[in-house]
Amino acid sequence: MPLTPLHYPVAYGLHRLQGRLPLPGLIVGSFIPDIEVPILWVFDRGVPDHLILHSLLGLLTLGMLLSVLITHYLYPPLVANIFRVERLGLNKACSLGTALYLSCLVGLLGHLALDLPMHWFNPVLWPWIDPYTIVGILVLLLAPEGDLQAGFALANSLVSSVMLVALLGIAWKCRHSLWTNMLLGESSASSNEPIQ
Repeated sequence: MPLTPLHYPVAYGLHRLQGRLPLPGLIVGSFIPDIEVPILWVFDRGVPDHLILHSLLGLLTLGMLLSVLITHYLYPPLVANIFRVERLGLNKACSLGTALYLSCLVGLLGHLALDLPMHWFNPVLWPWIDPYTIVGILVLLLAPEGDLQAGFALANSLVSSVMLVALLGIAWKCRHSLWTNMLLGESSASSNEPIQ
């Protein structure tokens, strides 16, 4: 899996593609599934590090709840205080409504779409289908002699490298007002009214 911040280019790309969805919801939604990774590492080393929040069931329930709450209540004060982004714009972009719900959902689905092709274990249809039966296409294509672990390592390296290059490109593009453009999306959002 790409490190959590490397999911950011998916959120940014989705925002640029459909500028009416607030970037904060896309960002938080694209990061939320990975909050289970350290929890699973701490409590049970015997299970893979992707489970409930990487399934459609978990994503549509717990993932949506966490994404909306964190985007609405925590994102504005944290981003305003840490990165000095204007609070009024953050509050507006993170206000409860259809646009926020849709952006969180799209961010969550974007996370799943990025992870799906590069894992040897995909709980996307858990609890209905055994996660070990869904192997990502990149893992299969890059697995030397059927070695899924090696295929995962190669797929992970490839996807992480591409996402890192994309992240650096976005940072370069946004460099004149880095944190505002990357965390609020002000320059692209100002030309479009959010979905009501």
